[in-house]
Amino acid sequence: MTPEHRTRFVGWSSIAVGIAVGLVIGLWSFDGPVATPAWIGEYTDTTRRLVRLGHIAFIGLGLLSILLADELGRSALSARGRQMASRLMVAGNVGLPLLLIGAAIWRPLKFAMGVPATCVFAAMVLAAWGARTQRTTNN
Repeated sequence: MTPEHRTRFVGWSSIAVGIAVGLVIGLWSFDGPVATPAWIGEYTDTTRRLVRLGHIAFIGLGLLSILLADELGRSALSARGRQMASRLMVAGNVGLPLLLIGAAIWRPLKFAMGVPATCVFAAMVLAAWGARTQRTTNN
């Protein structure tokens, strides 16, 4: 699978998972049809905020992954650079939302969130570097 295909697949999958999480948390939002699980807490509790942030991170990072996949196809990055940007983005796209939701369940996981966040940052730096000029040959 090419870096572009992998990144695009993970992006769309992430959006689908984010929407599924939204469907579940929507069941107990705004006095929904299902009672809020006790472990989630009230609307402003940190646990509930982390779950909501994880839900939106799946969607937002999925969109960034799709944009990156499109950019990689015309990027000035070498094949190795495109591969690295893709792998970093996939790691961040999968890791950050899962750690956010995981930190809602077990708070010490919040200390690991810097790793996938840095992966996303590095992928975006590589994308910006590769966007400085268009690729003229197939690397």
